[in-house]
This record gives sequence, C-alpha cells and structure tokens, in this order.
Amino acid sequence: MSTNKSKNIIVEVTQEQYDEQIASGLSEDEVLKPGRHIFRRGGFRERHPNFSLENIEIRVTNSKQDTTNSTEKDKEKKAA
Repeated sequence: MSTNKSKNIIVEVTQEQYDEQIASGLSEDEVLKPGRHIFRRGGFRERHPNFSLENIEIRVTNSKQDTTNSTEKDKEKKAA
C-alpha cells in the first residue's frame, strides 16, 4: 500500500496475496481482486457537508431482541 500527497491511497494486490486470502477461507467478494486499486480518503464529508452525528439513530437487531439506540439516549444515560 502506498500513499501520495493527495487524498488517494493505492493498494496493489498480487495474485499470490489474493490466492492466500481465498485459501484462508475468505470468499471472492470479501477480497480485492489482483491488480491496482485506488481509493480516495475523506470524500464522505465532501459529499455530505450537513451530516451530523447528533441526529443519527442506530438500529441493532438480533434473533433474541429488537432494540433501537440513538446518540441522544446514550448522552442521557451518560449524564445520569
């Protein structure tokens, strides 16, 4: 993996690395294919300038219970 002064991150995956990951039990959709992959850092805030963690709601579901938590509820619990 290499980085330059821009916000890009370059990941190069060899066939050998790919084969090792598949052999370790990961599926093809969980690993990067061999080759060069370029990712851009920090784009989320640029695409969503009005995003706020204050109003986010997180929903957690499992087979035993169905609960909803939000950051406001967490703040209330910490203040108590």
